[in-house]
Amino acid sequence: MPATPNSPHPRQLVAPLFGLVLLLLLGVALSLFHYYQLSQVMRNDGSKLFERVVQQVGRELDNVYRPPMQALNLLSLSSLVKTDNLAERLDYLPLLARVLIDNPQLNSVYVGWHDGDYLMLRPLLNPLSQQRFAAPQRAAWMAWHIGADGSQRHNSYLFLNADLRIIEARMAADEGFDPRQRPWYAAANSADQQLVTTPYVFFSTREFGTTLARAADNHAVLGADLTLDRLSDTLRQQRVTPSSELILYTGEGIVIAYQDPQRLQHTTQGSGALEPRRFQELGSTLLATIALDGYRQQRQTVKELEGQRWVIQQQRIGIQGTPDSYLAVLVPEAELLADAYRLRQQGFWFSLAASLALLTLGWVLWWRLRPEL
Repeated sequence: MPATPNSPHPRQLVAPLFGLVLLLLLGVALSLFHYYQLSQVMRNDGSKLFERVVQQVGRELDNVYRPPMQALNLLSLSSLVKTDNLAERLDYLPLLARVLIDNPQLNSVYVGWHDGDYLMLRPLLNPLSQQRFAAPQRAAWMAWHIGADGSQRHNSYLFLNADLRIIEARMAADEGFDPRQRPWYAAANSADQQLVTTPYVFFSTREFGTTLARAADNHAVLGADLTLDRLSDTLRQQRVTPSSELILYTGEGIVIAYQDPQRLQHTTQGSGALEPRRFQELGSTLLATIALDGYRQQRQTVKELEGQRWVIQQQRIGIQGTPDSYLAVLVPEAELLADAYRLRQQGFWFSLAASLALLTLGWVLWWRLRPEL
């Protein structure tokens, strides 16, 4: 059918339609380009953010270890290590208490002498610790002393109030404890610097923990206990996202701290002894998969695990005196970059909507001007 005098020739419609289609394709192309460019920027920025997070965790762990180490250095210079009876040692309880007050992450602080004498001070912070030692109601501190009077050895508990005044002295059962046979004593006595032990079971509380220790000349060895629960609390406070995993472990894979401390210990079959868990024994498929690559890893990588992408960083923690320790931080990429993903998606749909709006406007203008073509 021939075109009417007022209607445009079909050839006249081709150029405007082609322009509108080209405008739409250009808008979609720009939206996709913006989307993928932003994705690349997000990954680069996410990597830098992740490195800052790992550095922050490292600083927090350094803050856990360094102050009590400095306190032990000062204690080693005091005359406490040269005392040889309980009466003299009681004068130093305020000094030991100050170390514990200034370092609430510590479970106890103590001295083991070369003749087998021992003095330990611990705070009774909660009903559980008071119940464990059947402490009097007003007791805020407990001191444990082992000493000799001639050939007779005395093993006693001293319960003290908040002012460090003795409210009850009690003879304790002799359970064969000798500080010289404990791992912290042997390690520090043969070392020329302060150190941190690998995790082991504390004698008096049966808790897992590590000991900061240092020798004091030829007189004694000083120690301070950190439970794995306390170290794990530090990691839990540094969690980046709800699903992130943080784990501190030795080069042999023994876990020092984990965000879920209830999963840190288990009883070995047969012997019934308590032992710390290894990296791959925490009941996490994710951690078990990472452990297959080896414990002594220093890397940042991305892996597809458990249905999502994980950003993984493993690095050695270089705190003087600590065992060969590594920190692993695993964060789901979707959670790490949640805000960036949202902004990227919003930007893509905004660009696409703007292109469609321009296309619609162009179509309307073309339709109205069509009779003039």
